[in-house]
Amino acid sequence: MNKKISILIVDDDADLGDSLSDILEAKGCRSKFVTSGKEALSIIKEEQFDAIFLDIKMPEMNGVETLNCIKKSSPLTSVVMITAYAEDKLVEEAMIEGALKILKKPLDLNKIMSFIEKLQRLKTLLIGDDNKEFCDTLRQYIDKHSYNVSTAHSVTDGIEKYDKYQTEFLLIDMKLNGNNGLEIVNAIREAGSKSSVILMSGYADEYKSLIDDAIKNDVDHFIAKPFQISNVIEMIGDVTRKRLQEVLK
Repeated sequence: MNKKISILIVDDDADLGDSLSDILEAKGCRSKFVTSGKEALSIIKEEQFDAIFLDIKMPEMNGVETLNCIKKSSPLTSVVMITAYAEDKLVEEAMIEGALKILKKPLDLNKIMSFIEKLQRLKTLLIGDDNKEFCDTLRQYIDKHSYNVSTAHSVTDGIEKYDKYQTEFLLIDMKLNGNNGLEIVNAIREAGSKSSVILMSGYADEYKSLIDDAIKNDVDHFIAKPFQISNVIEMIGDVTRKRLQEVLK
């Protein structure tokens, strides 16, 4: 579990871009810097990024236009807009078009570092399911989105894996090798964990009351089997967005 998160910086201010890139590299990220929206769109065709810091006002192609294209080609990428202008029509448009947050220049580096640290944690995930083939298939798909993924096939294994990796996401089957997967959730909650949890099951009717109670309390989502893996990725993306917005308040 050692994948680096990747960040793209897009700003026509070369000094800011170079400085921010150096800071992110020192924080353990893989970063790239380009000075235009067109360059950004070209590079994301070849590489996948976990987050993009995107200037709003740039010549030729502004940040909102660039954001629109990014969302079409890479909808799960977190895009943070940066600007020197507090009041501007483009700022409003950026939020409407799906920017995670608008950060004002000069940038608050403490906030940037908190964002990066949270994003790094949100890229760790534990799959708990007693079907090893299912785990492998799901893991391969999620791996493509640059997550650090571990798997567990029993409650005991799941708790041990969580203790070892402290994953920020848990994707847990309700029926886990003869036991209830919620035992993993209960154990980590008792230990003080606030990790995000998505429950899954092929027995939604059987576990309905437990699922309803879990959703009311501390579980983020439930998905019934069989499901499209892309739907799970969307759920993870939804939770990620909320968690990152909390950091950037």
